[in-house]
Amino acid sequence: MFSEAEIQKTRETIGKSILEIETPALLVDLDILNENIDKMNMFVTQHGVGIRPHAKTHKTPEIARLQMERGALGITCAKVGEAEALAEGGITDILIANQVIGTGKIDRVVALSKKIDVKVAVDSAGNLKDISRRSALVGGNVGIVVEVEVGNNRSGVRSIEEVVELARLTANLPGVSFRGIMGYEGHCVFVKSLEDRTGQANKAYDVLLSARDAVMRAGLAPEIVSTGGTGTYLLAGRRQGITDIQAGSYIFMDTRYKDIEGVDFKQSLAVLSTIVSHPEKDLYVCDAGLKSMTGEFGLVGILPSYGLRVLSMSEEHIRLGPGDAMAEVPPGWADLDNKYAKRAGGPLGVGDKILLIPSHCCTTVNLHEVMYAVKDGLVQDVWRITGRGRFA
Repeated sequence: MFSEAEIQKTRETIGKSILEIETPALLVDLDILNENIDKMNMFVTQHGVGIRPHAKTHKTPEIARLQMERGALGITCAKVGEAEALAEGGITDILIANQVIGTGKIDRVVALSKKIDVKVAVDSAGNLKDISRRSALVGGNVGIVVEVEVGNNRSGVRSIEEVVELARLTANLPGVSFRGIMGYEGHCVFVKSLEDRTGQANKAYDVLLSARDAVMRAGLAPEIVSTGGTGTYLLAGRRQGITDIQAGSYIFMDTRYKDIEGVDFKQSLAVLSTIVSHPEKDLYVCDAGLKSMTGEFGLVGILPSYGLRVLSMSEEHIRLGPGDAMAEVPPGWADLDNKYAKRAGGPLGVGDKILLIPSHCCTTVNLHEVMYAVKDGLVQDVWRITGRGRFA
């Protein structure tokens, strides 16, 4: 974790060129970031659904505040630690889309409930009763969202009867309040074909909406019916009865999403890296690696107009070789490519800086202490990623 002195040093770059940033460093282009946020907000407004964006992507209060200022219903988090970090940063409406198990974590959520509107996902009566008991002891009020398994084969109750039972139980317990239901169709978000993705996602929504109908027949009113990721927002947003979408990656994007049909947000996130070695005509080595860019979704990308391609990644290095400078630029990458790669000129050599595209934006962000907010090649601000490493 950076010391305050190290954080202050990063802030000394404000107003300077990105070429003065020590690398590897995480950058976000503010114009593209805001365009992505506005594009999503236009969609949800048009279709009468809300956005409760997932902060596991950015883990940064400044971005969460931008999303709230532009109309988000609230913010979704993965873990209690993330929720605490965002609450400390001024966010007052948070859904923890995960089960909160154990006295320590439950007590932390209860403490949050006395300061902000906090909701948690539940899929078992035992966990619900634990939350109720700890919350009632100190006068808390934790919102409960029953998680429904909709085909992702992960958490969530497996039958509609269980959904109704948990909703009823919540309504009759102290220290908690029934807020609604959720179900994540994560198995659909990376299906490349829009037609295939639509068919699979609609099956998931059928399950979720059937659960909603059953809860309503039981005399309860689910305020929240939440689902959706970046790959499925355009499908979930068109299904009547869904109240909000939990998409997260749409603000940044990454190489995994560039071939997902119908998802046309722009790439705003990149890692700035320095070429540190050019030992052979056809080999360049830069100072990013697996400790600054994750690899679980495959090799990272590079903006095509640099004329290079990624060969391999190791802990602290990425090997680059000659690419096709005339290669077609993925549509979502065009703005970054025009702003940075085309202006870089060539040929590249030791000491030159390049922008690399993460293969997975969420886990790459989690490797960095700060994010440089840039515009027109100049640093506008430096944001501390306060939710980084907040796994518990």
